[in-house]
Amino acid sequence: MRKKSTSKATATIKEATTKATEAVKETVEKTIAKAPEVIEEAKDVASDIAKAPVVEEAKETVKKAVKEVAKNIDIKKFVETTIELPGFAVTMSSIEEAIKEDIKAKDIKGKDISVYVNVEQKAAYYTVDGQGSGDYKIDLNTL
Repeated sequence: MRKKSTSKATATIKEATTKATEAVKETVEKTIAKAPEVIEEAKDVASDIAKAPVVEEAKETVKKAVKEVAKNIDIKKFVETTIELPGFAVTMSSIEEAIKEDIKAKDIKGKDISVYVNVEQKAAYYTVDGQGSGDYKIDLNTL
């Protein structure tokens, strides 16, 4: 009796396996048949996205940014400028700092500051927004 039930179970398993294999084959064939259509549809959608105005704007923005960065890569930066005078040396940053303090102390308002170093007088004169006076002066001996 064991042989019959084993044979029957084997036959049932074979039949189920055959049916499952056929179902899988059918599904794979349908998927393969549909694949070119899906691929073409995806290509069309991707092409439309690539041509979208936002994508074009982004491309242009990136191109401009890359050009700007490339232009500025080779820029040299001045670390410090030192003016050597008989008996002492003074840096531009110390002159600028002294001028800022002088402007603050005199409550002078403005944005653009120009500096003029007079070596003979050992002084730095400045203007604020193009306006100056004899009082807009820093004695370089004090720096």
